[in-house]
Amino acid sequence: MSYATAREAFIILNIINFATLIIINCISLYIAKTKIELIISSLQNSSILSGLIMLWHGGIHGRIYMMGEIFGFLKRPEVYIYQGKLSATDIINFPPDFKRTLLTLYKYQRISGFMFVFFGLLAVFEVI
Repeated sequence: MSYATAREAFIILNIINFATLIIINCISLYIAKTKIELIISSLQNSSILSGLIMLWHGGIHGRIYMMGEIFGFLKRPEVYIYQGKLSATDIINFPPDFKRTLLTLYKYQRISGFMFVFFGLLAVFEVI
């Protein structure tokens, strides 16, 4: 494989990865828009709910940050429970299918983000 072919493959992988990041964020925003009632009804006993509602009204950036908060407390609920922001009963009663969907989306977002950083480091250090 020549250098030019490897470079073209690298560029194509970067474009695909960037498109994947955009698609994952669009799916995340779509879920935030369509399932906000489910999220609010699932967190009735938690103090984090008021912060999520404020983020919801913060425009697109607030909604992206809101989804990050939701990913965070679904991934590591013990931290939020210890801080008193989240009720353990809310996590137990959170719909399991929706929780699985969100955690899967979070996993793919992290994988794609790490690949994006890795490709960027390869480009910065001129490996390819």
